[in-house]
This record gives sequence, structure tokens and C-alpha cells, in this order.
Amino acid sequence: MEDRQADAPSAHPALAAAIALIEERLAERLTVPEIARAVGVSHNHLTRLFRATIGETVVGYIRARRMERAGHFLRATTLSIPAVAAAVGIPDLQAFNKTCPRELGAAPRAIRAARSAAQ
Repeated sequence: MEDRQADAPSAHPALAAAIALIEERLAERLTVPEIARAVGVSHNHLTRLFRATIGETVVGYIRARRMERAGHFLRATTLSIPAVAAAVGIPDLQAFNKTCPRELGAAPRAIRAARSAAQ
């Protein structure tokens, strides 16, 4: 994802602005219409820009970035798992626990345990 992120800003100014907004407000509730409005394009146009340039939907991009950050927090901090979930904008712990294995390959406790075992 990092490579696509680096290329994305040069593709279209609205895409660069949307990515910056998402990064800035990742822990907050974000909707595609809000992001599109903030960067001055339509919901549909923003969706097309993300698909064409990044290869996924806006929602998929947000989820992936949240989970990347969650993985970092689980490995690098002692925040509780509910605190990590809230810090990345997923206040529903059940949803967070379900998304972790799908996006990160393991449950939050397993990621944290792997970090502890490595130290």
C-alpha cells in the first residue's frame, strides 16, 4: 500500500487531498460523501479516482490504513486492545476483532503475543 500511496498524490489533486484528509482524521468517523465534499468532487468521482489510481474503494483504503495503524499499535505500544481499536477509528470491539484476522492475518491478541515473544 505504501507504494500506491506515494504515487497517488501525483495522479489528481482531489485524490491527494482525500488521502491527506483520511490520514489526518483516520480515528474519526469518515464517510465517502464527507470526504468528497471536503475535497470538492462528487462521491462517484472520488470513488473512480481511488479505483483507478489505488486499485480499491475509498472505504477499502480507509479500512486498510486503519488496520495498518492498528498493527503498529499492537506491536509497538502497550495500549489495551479496546484502546487500539478506538484509536484507529473502530470503536466496535467485535468488528475490530473480526477485521484483524482478515486484514492482518491474526487476532489482536496473537499479534500482541508475537510481539512479546520476539522481545
